[in-house]
Amino acid sequence: MNKEIEHQLMKEIFDLTLAFQIEYPEIYDNLLETPLFLNYGHKVISQTEFEAYREFLRAQLRVFEEEKVA
Repeated sequence: MNKEIEHQLMKEIFDLTLAFQIEYPEIYDNLLETPLFLNYGHKVISQTEFEAYREFLRAQLRVFEEEKVA
């Protein structure tokens, strides 16, 4: 994976998990229990897997933000 893309994906994942930690600490504690849908058979996580995890976190955060507003 391109280092620049890898860095950007990791930053976005970090920012999303930080948002959970700040806004929804009770949910943040459970993120470790969230399946990452990663292929553990490979020693290297693919860009596609990182992108899927980022999208999963984004979708999850959106759901909690919508519930907070409702």
